[in-house]
Amino acid sequence: MFTRKDFLRGGVAMAAAGGARGALGEAPSPARRDASPRQPSAKKALATPNVQFKDLQTVKMLSGGGRVYALSSRIDGISLSTVFVSPEGKILVVDGGHLHLGGDGKFLGDFLHKLGGHVDYWFLTHAHEDHFGALVTMAERPDFYGVSIGELIYNFPDRKWMESLEKGMVPHFKKFYNDLIGGRLKDVKHGDCSPGRIVKFGSWSFEILNAPFKYDGNPINNSSVMISVKAGGKTWLETGDMGVEGGRDAMKKLGARLKHDIVFLAHHGQNGTDKDFYAAVKPEAAVWPTPTWLWENNSGGGPGSGPWRTNYVKCWMQDLGVKKNYVLVKDYLFT
Repeated sequence: MFTRKDFLRGGVAMAAAGGARGALGEAPSPARRDASPRQPSAKKALATPNVQFKDLQTVKMLSGGGRVYALSSRIDGISLSTVFVSPEGKILVVDGGHLHLGGDGKFLGDFLHKLGGHVDYWFLTHAHEDHFGALVTMAERPDFYGVSIGELIYNFPDRKWMESLEKGMVPHFKKFYNDLIGGRLKDVKHGDCSPGRIVKFGSWSFEILNAPFKYDGNPINNSSVMISVKAGGKTWLETGDMGVEGGRDAMKKLGARLKHDIVFLAHHGQNGTDKDFYAAVKPEAAVWPTPTWLWENNSGGGPGSGPWRTNYVKCWMQDLGVKKNYVLVKDYLFT
């Protein structure tokens, strides 16, 4: 789950039907608090930081102020990194990016430091290193890039169960559980990740939509926890890497509540949820956490030479009347 070559070596588990559904994942460890979180000024948080963006595109769509950054990978890999900044300067980070080479974490650490250095809520969708990896990278630096975290929110299934089904994750889990959760972030509050919890950050809010679904096929992707963010007069659906099976469970449990204005496409825009899931979401816009080679389905032999299903999903978006597609081969700032 690094770059194109890693995909070709089978580094990402492809969605597969299978496995009987079992019990839901374990709850996070008991609440813990950061000793001295810093509260930067709203003015600083709402200013565009002086960092090396990738062809930053500004799109005006929010009402009432605030900003939403949808950030591309710094290593031309797959990742997910969204930063919501409310009109009051309160910050929610979703995932953050890849562990590989540290590029995503180094950029995000500098980015957040220049926004003022305090993240009110950091939410992790699921237990893959292209999502939690940037946070691990930041923690490897002694000063944590001058960033503090008010509350870390996640709900991953049992570690041993995940390792038994995706053995390649074992070294990454060591970094996450031992070095990060049991080390650098042990004093940060680990917040409640129960479905239905609504969290306000300034005048914006997010709601946790589901507990992890448990399947032996495509296990960690299907355990993605989705959130609904109300920001700038829009509703934003963060899907993580939700698979077909988990997406179908979500449709049954959430029904009409799946309707959102903007959807972050599951599993980087291919081989995630199915068309019926997106039909239930009924988005007006789609954000693709998708690098250029995956957008083009290019395994090295030119566009269309790869095994990925990106082009199918492009057709789905067209069929469903999605008006705008924002592809994260560049950075986007929604204002």
